[in-house]
Amino acid sequence: MLKDEIIDFFEKVMPFNRLSRETLGEMVDGILMEYYPKGEQILQQDGPPSEFLGVIKKGGVKVYQTTENDEEVIVDLRGETEHFGILSLLSGDRSRNNVVTIEDTICYQVPKKTVLAILQNYPEVNEYFLKSFFVNLLDKTYEETRKAYTGGTTGEQLLFSTKVKDIVRAVPKTIAPDISIQQAAVEMAANKISSLVVVDSAGLPLGMVTDRDFREKVVAEARDVADPVKAIMNTPLISIDSEDNCFEALLRMIRHRIHHILVLEDEKLKGMLTNHDFMLLQGSSPTILVKEIGQIKTIEELKETAPKFYKAVSSLLRHGARPHNITGMITELMEKITNTVVDIFEEKNGGSPVPYALFFFGGGGRHELTLSFNVKMGVVYKDVSSPEQQQKVDTYFRLLAETMNSSMLACDLTGKERCMKTDNIQSASTWHEQFKKWGTGAGTGRDRGFFDMRAIRGEHIRVNSLRQYLINRTAQSRGIMEALAADTLQIKPPLGFFKDIVVEKGGEHKNKLNLYEKGIKPLVGCARIYGLEKGVIRRSTLGRLHELNSRHGFKAAEDMAQAFGYLNALLIHSQLRQAEEGGPPDNFINPDILTSFERKTLKESFQLTARLYAEIEGNYWSGKVLP
Repeated sequence: MLKDEIIDFFEKVMPFNRLSRETLGEMVDGILMEYYPKGEQILQQDGPPSEFLGVIKKGGVKVYQTTENDEEVIVDLRGETEHFGILSLLSGDRSRNNVVTIEDTICYQVPKKTVLAILQNYPEVNEYFLKSFFVNLLDKTYEETRKAYTGGTTGEQLLFSTKVKDIVRAVPKTIAPDISIQQAAVEMAANKISSLVVVDSAGLPLGMVTDRDFREKVVAEARDVADPVKAIMNTPLISIDSEDNCFEALLRMIRHRIHHILVLEDEKLKGMLTNHDFMLLQGSSPTILVKEIGQIKTIEELKETAPKFYKAVSSLLRHGARPHNITGMITELMEKITNTVVDIFEEKNGGSPVPYALFFFGGGGRHELTLSFNVKMGVVYKDVSSPEQQQKVDTYFRLLAETMNSSMLACDLTGKERCMKTDNIQSASTWHEQFKKWGTGAGTGRDRGFFDMRAIRGEHIRVNSLRQYLINRTAQSRGIMEALAADTLQIKPPLGFFKDIVVEKGGEHKNKLNLYEKGIKPLVGCARIYGLEKGVIRRSTLGRLHELNSRHGFKAAEDMAQAFGYLNALLIHSQLRQAEEGGPPDNFINPDILTSFERKTLKESFQLTARLYAEIEGNYWSGKVLP
């Protein structure tokens, strides 16, 4: 009876299920069954080779490598009907990996001589193992993996591994706010410097003046040089903490279009960083791409931008960038491109007939754009009083939207949907009226991403006040939260009855999964709901989760952050592979090409979302959909 049970089991194990039941009967005669408690090491990296093929009957193991820096590099997680040890068994020299149980585990041990006999007599089994574990190829991969984690540090790696304090220069020259512009200029000339930091009596920085300020605010405007220097200083002051890494400092410089950033330590001035410092650190700087974008004068020139995105992301990924580093950089560059398109438009058509603000919402508002470039934009403008004025405004922004959509499409910097829809170009009062209808059962459908709107051009206060109005309305209205929850719960986690991953059944994406729509977007929605519950103002998903965890003790926040990071990493890798193969990056992945470990992690992420949904449904479900 026991022998029949073992044969029944091996009929479900690849590639032994290709053998006849009679052959399996002969094979299992020499098999042993072994129990390993959780945490026991079965094979040790660079230790003796395995003398058996381990086939997991119950439980699971972690297969990983340890670098010379004692960093753990996970190769795979394996569970029931999966095996381990074939590589070292065939090579006979050493174990390439560590194999440790992650729970109490029962394994069948197939002796080495039995495995070798089957490989010799059954070509179909031999072919399977050769394709899956070709010894020479894995030997090479093994060594290259070790080198990748222990080799020399490149410029891109330094951006993430180097703290600001390690490259900061000496404390910059400072001046008092009441010193005259002329005296400040004399100081700069005497010291042969291009900037001064304005500090108060306690030495705390108030602002900064640069040689550009003297050109644009003094000479160009014929300002009296006897005026105090505080009249031309730049505020608010953009700074970075000395403990932050250099990549974060670089992002802030790109975001605010500056070439200097002050470094603070315990809120006191520590020093200054410039773009030149980053060029010395990494050999070249992403700010060069920003500069190139800023110098573009035609849409035709802009068409060369998308390939540079892919090259930059590929470099960042190869050298250890976290997913939020990648999405943050993509979003910043998309913001620069958007402003460049508007500059080109205004050069041809003139400025807006009314004060306005252009904003990103959704992924762009959260700094979470990927290489599918699904950016969404909107406009809020000052109310006008006459039909004639309104017609001018409508004509101007309709033309802007057409230019923006056609430009992004021509440059391969947008998905299938238009990035700027006319429905999302409204006066302040119209936006308020529409938001008033949310949760009341009236009005047209709106995007949940408006909770994440972020101004990128014009009068930022218009967008900030509009977003705050929406958040305040939500805090006062149970109906909005119920509708928001119901709208979020419409996207079900893609898990079947037996916890299999549900993929597209037909069409151009047959057998693929929309990872953004079915995986990332639901987590974003859950983080938004929990954040609104607690009054969290931050826009980004990780920012919301961090605050929920640190300030409100929300237990699931850490798991949500890990799942969110993993799904984004998986998507960006897939998109980059699509771009390198010459196709347009999209949000679909093929689960069949993922490793066992990747598929398991993917399922765990979906199961986490399902648990979050159950809690949200219990708190809010009313059958409403966000109007």
